Amino acid sequence: MLIKQKTLKRSARFEGIGVHSGKRGILRFKPSPANSGIILQNAADPNEKIEIGKVVPLRAMHATVINNGNGWTVGTIEHVMAAIGGLGIDNIIVEIEGSEFPILDGSSLPFVKELLEIGFDEQTAAKQFITPKDPISFHDEEHNRALYITPAQQNGSGLDKKLYLDYRADFNSPHIPASSLKYCLSENLFVEEIAPARTFGFLEELPFLKKHGLAQGASLDNTVVITKDGFVNKRRFEDECTRHKLLDLLGDLTLLGKSLVGTVKASRTGHSFNSQVVESFIKTPEKWVTI
Repeated sequence: MLIKQKTLKRSARFEGIGVHSGKRGILRFKPSPANSGIILQNAADPNEKIEIGKVVPLRAMHATVINNGNGWTVGTIEHVMAAIGGLGIDNIIVEIEGSEFPILDGSSLPFVKELLEIGFDEQTAAKQFITPKDPISFHDEEHNRALYITPAQQNGSGLDKKLYLDYRADFNSPHIPASSLKYCLSENLFVEEIAPARTFGFLEELPFLKKHGLAQGASLDNTVVITKDGFVNKRRFEDECTRHKLLDLLGDLTLLGKSLVGTVKASRTGHSFNSQVVESFIKTPEKWVTI
């Protein structure tokens, strides 16, 4: 069955503070024509744009940051990107006032709820997927990080256009046991099981983050806080921290610009580490195939 591209039925607006800058930002999500892709646009200068899938994110601490190459930089885009990818949106303009996406409640859920309320328009063009031609892997032995992607496989009706996830997290904390998640990604699963998971942080790390200009907007309203005595907030899931790491990974994989299919097996990943997948796609396109 042919899967078609989709965009929003109408525009949406979000406003809030950035978790790292502490400054207010405004996002406007706008419908976009078929085959136009995911585009970030500077509200102050509409000519400044970033085409997702054509830019490698910067190496940055504790967030996904992207730059158009001419000085315009926006940060903490991962939760919005996860919402776009998790809902299977192919074409959208995200216009931003400010330098950081609003954190809202620390998850993708507020974005997801509003986008589902607005609804989607099915477009005439066929949806495009990507998968590696051969298995690819990325390793960081110092931090015990790993990410493996194996190509989509044939099934009875052709190539399997689904994304299978196998994620493991270990935070070296007595309050957060090592745990793993295995999913076949779908819109409903993303909305119910992944999108609500909030960003989290250890209170003992806060002075270091503040010193480096980070976490200026962090609060109990947008961050799950862990102290030496345990969790300060009530958790949405027992393994909320692991689910949020998977949410971050999905947001970073959305920066490929097309829906990834195949199997992703990952452990202890972080934003800078995840960026290697996008770098591989952009710098070595011969290793990838568009379906």
